[in-house]
Amino acid sequence: MLATLLPGVREIRTPLAVGYTWLLALWLAVGHRIPDTDRASGVVADVYRLAHAAGFVAVGIAVSVGAYIFGVIATPIGLSITYASGKLIRRTPVASITPGHRREMKVTEALGYVVETRLADRLSEDDAFRGRVVERLTADPPPDAVSVTSAEWDDELLGNLWTRRWAVYRTVHVENVVEQLQADRYRIMWRLRGVSDPIALEHDRLQAEGDFRIAMFGPLSAVCIVTAIRWSPWFLLALPLLVILIYVGVAARTEAEQSLAAALASGSVVDPALARLDAQAMPLRPAQTPPEPGE
Repeated sequence: MLATLLPGVREIRTPLAVGYTWLLALWLAVGHRIPDTDRASGVVADVYRLAHAAGFVAVGIAVSVGAYIFGVIATPIGLSITYASGKLIRRTPVASITPGHRREMKVTEALGYVVETRLADRLSEDDAFRGRVVERLTADPPPDAVSVTSAEWDDELLGNLWTRRWAVYRTVHVENVVEQLQADRYRIMWRLRGVSDPIALEHDRLQAEGDFRIAMFGPLSAVCIVTAIRWSPWFLLALPLLVILIYVGVAARTEAEQSLAAALASGSVVDPALARLDAQAMPLRPAQTPPEPGE
C-alpha cells in the first residue's frame, strides 16, 4: 500500500515545495507593500473579506493549490535553465569541476563496464573473436609486457576473466556501444517498468530526489537575494551553500542512471545494442604505435 502511494507523494512534493518557496520569496519582496485590513480598499479589501468568510482551513487549501499550480509551471522551467546552464559551463575550462561532468564520467564508466563484461564472456566462447583479439595483442603488446606468444595469450584469455576484460578494454572499440546505450536509456527504463522490476522503482525514487534538490535551488536563491536586498547583504553568503543542492541533486541522478547499468549487467532488461554484442563484428582500436626516439 505504502509503495503505491510513495510515487504519487514524490510527484506532488517537488512542485508544492517549489511553489511555496517562490510564494515566500514573492511575499518577502512585496508583502510589506500590501495594506493592512483596516486600510485596505478595492480588490485587496475584497480578498480580505473572502478570506475571513472562508476561514483559515479554506485559505490554507487555496494557498496550497496556488503554490502547487505555480510549482508545476516553475519546476520544469527551473530544471531546464539549470541543465542548460550546466551544459554551457561544461564547455568552459572549469568543466571538470561541474557536477554534470562527474555524472557523465561515472555513467560512461558504469556502461563501459557492462559492455566490457559482456564482450569478455563472448571472448571465452567465440573462437573467431578471440583470435582477432589475440592477433592484435600479439602484434601490438602492452609496453611493459614480456614477449608472449599467440598460444599463451589464448590460454590466458580462456583462463582468466580479468585478463579478458583487460583485453577487451585495450583492443576493442566499445565507445559506440556505450553511446547507443546512453541514447537508449529512456527505452531501457520503460522496459524495466513493463516487467515491474524493482530497479525501476529505485530509479524513479533517485530521479525524483535529484529533481527535488535541483529544483529547490532557484526559489531558495530568490529568497536569499530578496532578503539580502531588503535587510543585509550577508544573506548572499548562503548562495554558495545552495550550490551544494545542485551537486547532491546531480549525484542522485547519477545513481539513478547507474541503476540502469546495473539492470543491464544483471540481465533484468536486454537492450538491442547490448544484445548485438553477442554476434556482430566488433571494431578493434587502432594499433598504438610507440613514440619515436627522442619524443
